[in-house]
Amino acid sequence: MPRASPLLNFLASPSSLTALDDEGWSLLLAEARAADLLSRIAEQINAAPCPTMPDKVRPHIVSARRQGQSLSLDVKRELILVADALKSVNTRKILLKGAAYVTADLPAAQGRIFSDIDLLVSRSHLPDAEGALMLGGWAAAHVDAYDQRYYREWAHEIPPMTHLQRGTTIDLHHSLVMPTCNIRVDTERMIGDAVLIPGEGNWFRLRDEDMVLHAASHLMLNSEFSHGLRDLGDIDILLRHFGSTDSNFTDKVKVRALEIGLGEIAEQAFTLCRHFYGTRLPQGSRLHRGFLIRLLANAASTRHPDTRPYWQLSADLLLLLRELSLRLPPHLLVRHLTHKLKVAFSTKEPVTP
Repeated sequence: MPRASPLLNFLASPSSLTALDDEGWSLLLAEARAADLLSRIAEQINAAPCPTMPDKVRPHIVSARRQGQSLSLDVKRELILVADALKSVNTRKILLKGAAYVTADLPAAQGRIFSDIDLLVSRSHLPDAEGALMLGGWAAAHVDAYDQRYYREWAHEIPPMTHLQRGTTIDLHHSLVMPTCNIRVDTERMIGDAVLIPGEGNWFRLRDEDMVLHAASHLMLNSEFSHGLRDLGDIDILLRHFGSTDSNFTDKVKVRALEIGLGEIAEQAFTLCRHFYGTRLPQGSRLHRGFLIRLLANAASTRHPDTRPYWQLSADLLLLLRELSLRLPPHLLVRHLTHKLKVAFSTKEPVTP
């Protein structure tokens, strides 16, 4: 049976730290590192120091905070160069997820670890943005003819672009979900309602409600549950932050979700946030129960081998199949899986849908 998780206890109740012994602290750090949450919880612990924290733990907390702060500075410097490369592209350049949190100086940026810069432009300006980035030194990753078609015709982004000298990677999106997805999301409306981020670069971000909803859709429709606790943490922090100045904010998120096609996805994400973080739900929200939500909770939970749920790997597989069935209609799904299986058998590499 899995051991009790110090990380899950901390996320639900930070005061649980006072009950940890040395072994518990060691497990907490290991769990947080596996979930890409170490820098974030280090910031939380620094803001509310734990008097019982062992001295040997403090260097890990200091190091994790420095890592997060260094990443934020690196992202800000890199975005100056990205903005210069895109200055001729006459459209809204919208930052997503971690890059948006950092640039807008939101609490969700504190200790937020991420590896790519995510950008969103309208589909009509996608060729211009891609060309400008190529001239600026970014090149698309090499993919075979099938994957090139997959990205260009079916996906919501082009192949990742990596700078030839600095090695920074940009994911350039034209939609927030795949155009073939069974869940129809009004991305153009979200682009049109984006707000300018004060400061240099002429960057935009999604409006407050849409930032929450994009974090929810990214987690629930992309099956990246290895970062599930981090992404649910984003949602919780955004809800608490925007709700601190607008007591009706969570209700506005629910209304917006229905307007743009993410009503059910938002409800599921809110249920998971309540489960792991004790997040306050919008009025009239229902806590989802049943097999699907149990799968989602298993997959989004801690990833440490000593504390992860027993059925986590099975949940990952089932949710991957669910994701593919949502992203692609049956005839494309069969074609896609057939191609990936052929590649796997010919190269003896794992299948990566």
